[in-house]
Amino acid sequence: MPQNSHFVVPSNRTEAPRSHSPSPLGPLVLVGIWFGMVTGLVEGAGLLVFQRVNWARWGPMMHVSEEILWISPLVDLILFLILALLVGSLARLARRIPAVRVFVFLLTFLTAYDWLTLTGRLHHGSCFLLALGVAVAFSRWFGRREGSALQLWKRTTPWVLAAFVLVFVGIQGGAWLRERSATAELPAAAPGSPNVLVIVVDTLRADHLSSYGYARATSPNMDRIAQQGALFENAIATCSWSLPSHVSLVTGRYVYEHGVSNVQQEPWLGWGHSGLGGYPTLGEGLARKGYRTGAFSANRTFFSHDLGFGRGFLHFEDYFHSPTDMFVRTLYGKEFARIYLARSDKSLGKRILRRLGFTSLLDQDAEGSGSFGGAFGIRKRADVVNDEVLRWIARDRSRPFFAFLNYFDVHYPYGGPQAYPKPSWGQTGTVDAYDDSVKYVDDYIGRLMQELERRGLATNTLMVITSDHGESLGQHGLDKHGRALYWDQVHVPLVIWYPGHVPTNVRVTRHVTNAAIPATILSLLGGDEQAQFPGPALDSLWNRVQPEPRWSDPVSELAQRNYASSRDKLADQRIPTATTGAMKSLVTQRWHVIMHEKLGDQIYDWTQDAGEVHNLINTPEGRRAGLSLTAQLQGALASHSPTGRAERMTSPLPLPEGTSDFQPTTGGIMKPVNDYYHIAAEPGARVTIEVRARRLKPASRLDPVLVIADAQGELLQTCRNPGDDHLPPELADPTPDAFDDICMNDDIEPGVNADSKLELLTPGSGGSPVELFVRVFDWNGRRGSSMGYQIAVSGARQGARTPAAHASGRQPPGSEPSK
Repeated sequence: MPQNSHFVVPSNRTEAPRSHSPSPLGPLVLVGIWFGMVTGLVEGAGLLVFQRVNWARWGPMMHVSEEILWISPLVDLILFLILALLVGSLARLARRIPAVRVFVFLLTFLTAYDWLTLTGRLHHGSCFLLALGVAVAFSRWFGRREGSALQLWKRTTPWVLAAFVLVFVGIQGGAWLRERSATAELPAAAPGSPNVLVIVVDTLRADHLSSYGYARATSPNMDRIAQQGALFENAIATCSWSLPSHVSLVTGRYVYEHGVSNVQQEPWLGWGHSGLGGYPTLGEGLARKGYRTGAFSANRTFFSHDLGFGRGFLHFEDYFHSPTDMFVRTLYGKEFARIYLARSDKSLGKRILRRLGFTSLLDQDAEGSGSFGGAFGIRKRADVVNDEVLRWIARDRSRPFFAFLNYFDVHYPYGGPQAYPKPSWGQTGTVDAYDDSVKYVDDYIGRLMQELERRGLATNTLMVITSDHGESLGQHGLDKHGRALYWDQVHVPLVIWYPGHVPTNVRVTRHVTNAAIPATILSLLGGDEQAQFPGPALDSLWNRVQPEPRWSDPVSELAQRNYASSRDKLADQRIPTATTGAMKSLVTQRWHVIMHEKLGDQIYDWTQDAGEVHNLINTPEGRRAGLSLTAQLQGALASHSPTGRAERMTSPLPLPEGTSDFQPTTGGIMKPVNDYYHIAAEPGARVTIEVRARRLKPASRLDPVLVIADAQGELLQTCRNPGDDHLPPELADPTPDAFDDICMNDDIEPGVNADSKLELLTPGSGGSPVELFVRVFDWNGRRGSSMGYQIAVSGARQGARTPAAHASGRQPPGSEPSK
């Protein structure tokens, strides 16, 4: 063959094929599973722990319950496996990339960032830099021990997966077993016991319902229910925001009684029986009557199992109603919402979500939140709440049910779902959107009633429809609620429907509190359980010709709250709001008096001025009414229930002459200061009593109110009141040296001297000493361990009676006066 031939003579040897590196997908999947499970398990535990550690930031916090222990690992597993596929695909395109090492670096960074961020104590930028440093250090270590590390992960992955399965089965199976066991242990219900359905339409003000005279047809279904039952035209909520009001709705107690004026630090082992002020709940009362009890909440910020509302409910559904809600409650779900969903509607992230059909991901979920920069989540719409309660009802038809529903659709941001047809009225402003929300909820209340009728349950169901508070919608310069106690924020609807037991087309004009709902339900059902709730029951208003003569006027309260929207902050410059101090109000047959802790009083004739535009406190008539009603309100704060007051007055501590120290109890449940004492004085004697707060701290400052009453608990009017209860100058006491003041005094200089002082001219002439009752309570109703105070008494004899026990549990004063 020619030497210049281009043909190659084949060799007798066979050439080995070119070796290829094995596919990295297997190791990537292994690493993704291990990191996903471990990262998620720690994340879930951390979210639960730091939710309690950071309880003071409850409002803007994303909330979770124990289900997060399996949800976080599942979400992180899916996320990390997706990343494994992406890194594997990239490695196929660029074979020189060390796929496993790159993937380990990436997952180490994500894990470190996850664990650092869930504390809620570090800036996101700091978390990013720290996580980057951890990832660099670990990836260097992994580069030197890649083989042994992979073997370790391969051996331990089955154990990690087993731990996940145990957590899932333990949580979900445990909840199912607990409910099943608790249901089986219920006593037998009385034959014919009706079902009970309580519907709370969060943020619904009464005057935007057609049945309350609103011009728009916002509520045809609620109107029909009201025509078939009893409608209370002037129902008053106990507070103007959700948490305190819901506690009142389930316990039947005022805020000053249950003491839950704001989110409180949760015990590590749960609220147990100490939550909700320690009072019995409507759910507990109905469970004792053989009812299955369930709560279904769309307000997962302030009506949730986490805050103690689970007490009395065998079943509670709040968080995790959908896969998207599960996702955004994990750490990387929150990060996704924070980074992408907080942008404008034209952002790429939102356009993609709408294209994919995740429109619910664009709704907001938290009370008071105006943007995704605060608390956020997947809005739980009324249709979801209906589905939850109907599924639960269908599980067991052998017992009557008690279902407590919270619809959140009327809460800001207003308007129904994007796909829901808009009503016929214009769509130009905030009020239009608010009315859209009302119409949407009303529609789903109607659908719920239709489904109950289809299942044959409606005719034997007692239903109550109300709200926890109203909404300002621009009145008084306020956008929303929880900033004041005006009529638009506390006037709520109240409808009671029970075919054959509640008369039809009844309209009650009497002003009432919706905290009377528990007592009313148990009164309609019959039995002894009503005694657990103070009442009186509202059914007495249609069962009797005249109301009870001692029917109490409804009280509303609002603790100082620092949160406010930008517009609400502007309102602080014009009107007294809760930003600067606690507020309390009393509604009588004609007047609505609103007291501010530091900025004076307001009084309105709500029968003629429902918008409360004209504050009459500086008119002669308003001045007279205001002076009387502020004293009535102060006297009602801790003795609204005549039965409860009588119980406290049977065991007061005797007050000796001189100065005595009173300390909180060292054990048991800390309740707000509300103490009764007993003194005896000769008729005509001049007695001076002064309360001095001690060991004051900014977080638990005692703001003492001093009241002197007779043996019947009525306030005396023979006092000289230094400081005039810090009335404005134009209302100064015209007779400051005369003993003609009502015997009630708050701190003389609010925010400076936490003292209260009264000079009493003991009524009567001759004869036996006069028994007097001295009450000290905290204006703010705070709990705490720094509430010690002193009482100085002069001019009185020591109390003659020796009490069996003191209601508040405070230690009695020493036998010798302090020097």
